[in-house]
Amino acid sequence: MASILRRGRIPVPPTGISEYIDQVYTIKGFFGPWAHLYRKHNTAHVTSASRPDLIYQGLDTGKVEPTDAHDPAGEPLVLMEGPRNAVAISARSQAAPFAERNVDRHQIRFYHEGRYVLETEFGPLEVGPGDFVVVPANIVYREIPVDPGTPGSILILESEHHISLSEELWDKVGFAGVFVDYSAMELATPQERNAEAITRVRLRVDNEYEWLEYAFDPTRDVIGWLGDPIVFKMNVWDVPGIGTTHNFLTPPANAVLFAEDYSCFFNVLGPRPAVTTPPPNGSVGAPAHLNDYDEVWFKHASELAEASTGHLWNLPRTITHPGMRRPAEYPPNPVRMVREMSLNFDTKAKLYWTDEARRAWFPDPQRELYSSFYGSHTGTAADDAATHVARSKQ
Repeated sequence: MASILRRGRIPVPPTGISEYIDQVYTIKGFFGPWAHLYRKHNTAHVTSASRPDLIYQGLDTGKVEPTDAHDPAGEPLVLMEGPRNAVAISARSQAAPFAERNVDRHQIRFYHEGRYVLETEFGPLEVGPGDFVVVPANIVYREIPVDPGTPGSILILESEHHISLSEELWDKVGFAGVFVDYSAMELATPQERNAEAITRVRLRVDNEYEWLEYAFDPTRDVIGWLGDPIVFKMNVWDVPGIGTTHNFLTPPANAVLFAEDYSCFFNVLGPRPAVTTPPPNGSVGAPAHLNDYDEVWFKHASELAEASTGHLWNLPRTITHPGMRRPAEYPPNPVRMVREMSLNFDTKAKLYWTDEARRAWFPDPQRELYSSFYGSHTGTAADDAATHVARSKQ
């Protein structure tokens, strides 16, 4: 029996566009059984819900204020948290009077704004906008702002499970991930520095803050190391966008990092190659879709929707994620790089918005999703949102 079956009327190929709403249903994130449905209405648009967090919600991370923005001993602000993962934002403007160590979770620290020296037990790294650094659990680190007094913006993605390079994932399915040049990663390298200073290390353990104190600085006393790349830096603009002549690929095709148990994926979605197949077989934009993972999206840069930079969205598994199809347009020459960059964090573990984050939610998420999230995800102008919503209800 064929592995791909058809029932009913299929108006266009899965890559195409028609008068119907197309929706993808997948199991095990994007790695299990799937089906592509063609509908008359978009199930992402509801008239009401018993709980507001059952539908997609978002906020502007520039409008929330972590305590570390003005207090050197302050903390990042947790925006979403579950039993195994968390999403937080830091705006550190001054060096903390202590080093830090997260005992509970591994971290991906993405630097949206600001420049820092990230000191670790493996050596320092200079980081700035677009850089992300993997900081495994139990590693001591300290962030020192290059421009003290100026708050930055650091998105912190936490996972209970070890974070690996996605080349391991693609190796298992026969695709070696050659589109990501992992040899370009920058490794932390020890430097000869004075470590003779009493140092307090703030621990995050059992979901609480505790501390240990040393007679020396653990981030400065290592003189060398050998082994696997434990702490390293990469930049999102060095990750090329991938696609097809018909349409773009699902987010995990853009995976750069993933958890060893497949519980979460860190995907970098930069500018994709131009789609050269015209309608009805080709289109630009994602179909509506529903699966068993929560999706967290962060907008790092957008020339098509500048006001959306810094916006954070959670598209939960409880509702269909709305799509936005449009006809493909071949770009004019000369070719130039479009400054569009989104990060996606897919997680099997459920995430819950914190009370502080709820107070910063956009007031009209069903419309804001198109002008903020989809505004640059597919290149569709914000003014098209109302038209698309009306079309879905016909």
